[in-house]
Amino acid sequence: MKKTLLYLFMGASFATTAQTLVTENFNSLVAGDVSTEITGTIPGQDSYFLFATNGTAPTTSTNAGVTNAQIVAGGNASLGLQITGPNGDKGSRFMWKDGFPALWTARTVGNNIIELEVDINPGAGTTLSRNNIGVYIFNAAGDRVLAGVVVKAATRELFLVAYSTPTGNPVGNYTYSLSAAPGIQLPADVFSRVGISYNKTTGQAIIKAPGLAAAGAGVAGSSAGSDPAEIDFVGFSGNTTAVPNTAAGSVIMDNLLVKASNTDTLLNNVTFAEDSLVTINLYPNPVNDILNINSKYTLNNISISDINGRVVRNTSLNGTEAQINIADLASGVYLLKVVTSDGTVTKKVIKE
Repeated sequence: MKKTLLYLFMGASFATTAQTLVTENFNSLVAGDVSTEITGTIPGQDSYFLFATNGTAPTTSTNAGVTNAQIVAGGNASLGLQITGPNGDKGSRFMWKDGFPALWTARTVGNNIIELEVDINPGAGTTLSRNNIGVYIFNAAGDRVLAGVVVKAATRELFLVAYSTPTGNPVGNYTYSLSAAPGIQLPADVFSRVGISYNKTTGQAIIKAPGLAAAGAGVAGSSAGSDPAEIDFVGFSGNTTAVPNTAAGSVIMDNLLVKASNTDTLLNNVTFAEDSLVTINLYPNPVNDILNINSKYTLNNISISDINGRVVRNTSLNGTEAQINIADLASGVYLLKVVTSDGTVTKKVIKE
């Protein structure tokens, strides 16, 4: 059930220490199907499970299969994950790994906020598909979306999902519009950085994305005290009686990052890889035009995002040194993500 977003956060967010729990750029996987089956019982590539269904009869969906979750060459740096939704009125897709509860249990005491960031390419948005595709954070029972984000394949509109209690409604999982029609729409055919978080102490769910104020928007969730237990890439039919779904849509996602923190650091970290041994040198910073980057490791890719998560520069490399011309960018704070042969690190860059 879709509701209007309840409130917008005001004020600034300040980066503090955050603990990295999961990173995934899919580059260690092989292009093609992630799994060999769709019942969610046999692990596929890199121990990912896939559950895909056309929904209970009667249903007009017919395309549930291993091709619903594929590793493709259209990632933000190299490879990415493409989720394809149902082609009819019912059905769903879930792709996940086991073992997250142990990672959450081992987090630093007091880091009760789980933060998830991901690059999303919604495609052209010209398909007739009503599919909703994105990422969910589930509780242990799998019946509560502690925080989630989906994009509608047809319109590229972004939504926050949370287990909550909108005024006049029973508690449940609700999908929230982020603004009045046509809503917050991701740019076509490019990757945008999107973040969601869930506060175990308060139940609050937050989303940050291009088109929103830097502080993000959110809802007062109804799952305070629940531990996050699973991260799922998801896809749903999106069918409604008024607007039936008759086609499958696809969305590509990449560069998943999951952190535990004691305060809001979503999309605002000075470095997302604080515990990484990867070191890079960048100068000058602040910078007017040419940014110099070097490392003892091979530089594979460099991307620059603004504070709303919008990717403004993406460059493939093959060497230990690089020069990036950012003279055309507006003055402000940007996040520079560098993918090297030994790992990934993200730094803050100030454009004068």
